[in-house]
Amino acid sequence: MMMQAVILPTVGPPEVLRLSKVARPVPGRGMVLVEMMATTVSPLDCQERAGRVSRLLPGGRPQILGHDVAGIIAEVGEGKTKLTVGTPVIGLRALQSPGTYAEFVCLPFEAVTRKPNRLSFAEAAALPLSGTVALQAIRDRGRLQSGQALLVNGAAGGIGSLAVQLGKALGAVVTGVCSGDSAELTRSLGADQVLDFEKEDLATLTGTFDVVLDTSGQLSLEGCRKMLRPQGRFIPIVPSGRALWDSLTSRFFGGPQAVPPPLAQPRRADLELLAELADTGKLRPVIDRIYPLAEAAAAHQHVEHGRPRGRVVLTIGKGV
Repeated sequence: MMMQAVILPTVGPPEVLRLSKVARPVPGRGMVLVEMMATTVSPLDCQERAGRVSRLLPGGRPQILGHDVAGIIAEVGEGKTKLTVGTPVIGLRALQSPGTYAEFVCLPFEAVTRKPNRLSFAEAAALPLSGTVALQAIRDRGRLQSGQALLVNGAAGGIGSLAVQLGKALGAVVTGVCSGDSAELTRSLGADQVLDFEKEDLATLTGTFDVVLDTSGQLSLEGCRKMLRPQGRFIPIVPSGRALWDSLTSRFFGGPQAVPPPLAQPRRADLELLAELADTGKLRPVIDRIYPLAEAAAAHQHVEHGRPRGRVVLTIGKGV
């Protein structure tokens, strides 16, 4: 059987993406086949398309991009699971697997959970990747505790907007850094304080934060030392040589440390927590724009040059 998918025949600008017919995947043991309703276009997708990070990913450049899954289980492979055909789900595909810009995707049981009832498929699609990165960054890498202070740089973005809310759910005092036109949005997500990066000098903040999460790739451990408490942690989301060097060397010196960016490993327990927080109203994905699958190239163009607030979504199924 065949399905429609947006393929990446070669690296390059957004225009290289092509809507094509490809073979529909078949779920093996321990896997489910999901009929896709929606997915997202993330900055990571754009970097993969442009060929800037393919060497960092298992298996090299993917033929189909995309990480987020929101859809309905169409088939269940062999193995023990509570998942059943017809169940609305969210999921996160592993880096070495085919992507999600397609009508059908296969995922391991571990990488899928029920879709939050409060969210539409389009909203739910913005939860798995960004939510997993934010959660694993501040909870696991940052070891954020209730009562501690968290600063999120890029608080209006796809990851940052969820990190602000997750920080509040974990009991932290949260400061969001964003542009002035995103300040109201960031406050509505629960930030206790909002700083306009175009007006505020972050270097003047001293000894304030236990965890600094940088989703923009613009900060460094050296630039954040004064604003971090002695046992504070700096977490860069954007992989870079500088981030790797800081994470390797800072452990040998006193004071704040840098930790490596999270790899967003799919874990059912994390997806279940994100879904639970969404259903209780503590986690709300922010959607910037929605495009149909056939307009994936335009969606990539907007992610790269449109300064989106929240996530850009691709709709695939008719039931979105």
